[in-house]
Amino acid sequence: MGKECTSVHSGMRTLVHAGRLSGNNSAMLSPDSTFPFIVVMTCVELFTFITARPNNIPQGKKGLQMLYQDMRTLLKLVSQERHGNEMKDFEQSLTSLPSLNYKTEDLKSLEVSSTLGQLYSGLKSFKFHLDWIQQKQEEMGSDYYKTKKLAHRIQVISHMVLIQIGTTPSELVYPSLSPLNTAWNLYQANVEILDKLYFFCNWYIRALGVLKHRQQ
Repeated sequence: MGKECTSVHSGMRTLVHAGRLSGNNSAMLSPDSTFPFIVVMTCVELFTFITARPNNIPQGKKGLQMLYQDMRTLLKLVSQERHGNEMKDFEQSLTSLPSLNYKTEDLKSLEVSSTLGQLYSGLKSFKFHLDWIQQKQEEMGSDYYKTKKLAHRIQVISHMVLIQIGTTPSELVYPSLSPLNTAWNLYQANVEILDKLYFFCNWYIRALGVLKHRQQ
């Protein structure tokens, strides 16, 4: 965690300044600027979170219990966002989202380190996609408050998972995302992300429940 904090703090003030400039000119962003915009905003949020939150998050069984409760809270928030979605059957095209090929028997062979590593990478992927959605909502003049709130909650939990892991994981590779040219494209993408995130949360709540009961 120390290495991450050092790398985030070095040069972060420049990114914060750049993030503010990007926020003021979000309507002028071209499709090619989507990735750097998301990266800058993610760094700004991480810097703000690390400097504002005390490092008193417990580890071990208590830490897993806290993550378990936070994932339940996230699931509730996602469920509220999904409520009222009229699209039940539609072609899902976002192959960049985390894979959800989980089976019940997988719960028997869970390991703390690998499970937390997969949880972290999955959360960061969903955060990346939600930042993408938020940017497009801003560009189209749509209300992005709920998306921003959900993305922030995921960022908080990601940091907690990182503390439980104890080391900085390998750098994540983020994919290039297709442009969302219409409000309908934006709506479809948002629904798909929320659906996948809902099942992602369900699985990791079960996984964390198993892991915390194994801890002495």
